Amino acid sequence: MKKYLLPVLGVTTAMLMACSDDSSSSPSNAVDPGIESSASVDPLNPVALSSASVNPDPGSGDIGGGTTPAVDPGATAYYATFPTPNQLAVQTMYNNWIAKFYVTYEEEVPASEEPYLGAMVEKLKGSARIKFDSPLNTVSEGIGYGMLITYFMKDWEKFNRLFKYYQAYPVSAADGLFFMKWMVKGDEFKGGFSADATGGSATDADLDVMTALFLAYGETGNVEYLNYAKGIAGAIYSTEVNPTTHLFMPGNDGLHMNDGYVYNTSYFSLVGIRLAIKYDTERSAAWQQVLDATYAYMLKVQAAGNGLWPDWSNADGIPTNPENNSSTGKLCDYFGLEGVRIPLRIMWDYNWFGDDRAKTLAETAGNFAFTSTGGDITKTLIKYIYQGVQPTAGQGGAHFRGAFCSLWTVNAALSAYTPACNELIVNTPFKTTNSLYFEPSMQLLYSLFLNGYFVKYWNY
Repeated sequence: MKKYLLPVLGVTTAMLMACSDDSSSSPSNAVDPGIESSASVDPLNPVALSSASVNPDPGSGDIGGGTTPAVDPGATAYYATFPTPNQLAVQTMYNNWIAKFYVTYEEEVPASEEPYLGAMVEKLKGSARIKFDSPLNTVSEGIGYGMLITYFMKDWEKFNRLFKYYQAYPVSAADGLFFMKWMVKGDEFKGGFSADATGGSATDADLDVMTALFLAYGETGNVEYLNYAKGIAGAIYSTEVNPTTHLFMPGNDGLHMNDGYVYNTSYFSLVGIRLAIKYDTERSAAWQQVLDATYAYMLKVQAAGNGLWPDWSNADGIPTNPENNSSTGKLCDYFGLEGVRIPLRIMWDYNWFGDDRAKTLAETAGNFAFTSTGGDITKTLIKYIYQGVQPTAGQGGAHFRGAFCSLWTVNAALSAYTPACNELIVNTPFKTTNSLYFEPSMQLLYSLFLNGYFVKYWNY
């Protein structure tokens, strides 16, 4: 099969309530896929969204008046083995996702409502958001997905609008907590552009936004991206990393579940950590410690189970209910709606950096996926028991199919099954029976990975 280098692409702690079921290929030279940008704007000016063009040469350093990023150009090595890309199908999926979930301030807030927003008007004008399951609400997780997606699609206008929305709702800018409050509750008058937001942070969202901004800086040289990403990185390290285990906690302060000793492995952004090592220079050694602890934990937990990971687990790797009233918490001994994100975290890191630890994780999980489906992605289930005998479960959606298909890019043997699964995933339409955003978002992210949009522009 042709190999396509698609350039995009020990602490003991108190136990919580148990879960219950209530319901090495070598790198080759990268090939330019010729993907055109969806929009062109000045990354330094998120408000003036239609007046400037982006210099397509990331090495020139003059995008929006930025400076050449201090990284080595010429990224040429990728490690995963991909199917032939279907860029037309991905572009169609992206257009449909934007139409369904992306909305701008100008589209949703009538001028008559602006007086009720007060000082937030200037913070929100020129911004955009991603609609949550309840479409008037917005969660930081959705902004993180949106920024990664628009970055890889080179849709700079939408990227900057989402970035502006994220900046409008900091947990506490005065205290250096630059990350966004986890939910904005909208109303029928102003839509999802409200004067206030709810609660503390969500670590997965913060890592995704930080990652997107570091990537945008690496490509454009825009120091606004770099400085804000470093601010997020500092806040993450000081309030969302357990100082004993060096693992990510689900959020800051009040979201330190079980005093910071219960974890959601799907939050562990391996590429994000590597970018923090590169750019958050005053904490580079500390971030390296986080990366090594994260890999050690993921390997330990995987080895103790059937080949995947539970949605939630404690410091000893035992499935643990975080008691956050979530459906995934109650089903924490399953690889489910949290764990479905883990393969993307692993395969992205493996494809860009070739880490043997990532390969081990991916091959073990990929072999499990193959054994459980026989290589037929339509046999994917909606949840997998972490340990023991698999009970009856419903059919997995496009997000679970994308997760397994991406794992199969880890080596030549498993990659033989990726052409069929990729075509099925990219040609599966979004459900029209509900407004749930998670499955379509993950389906699109996995499609971007499988079809060459995870471009590594620099040797990070």
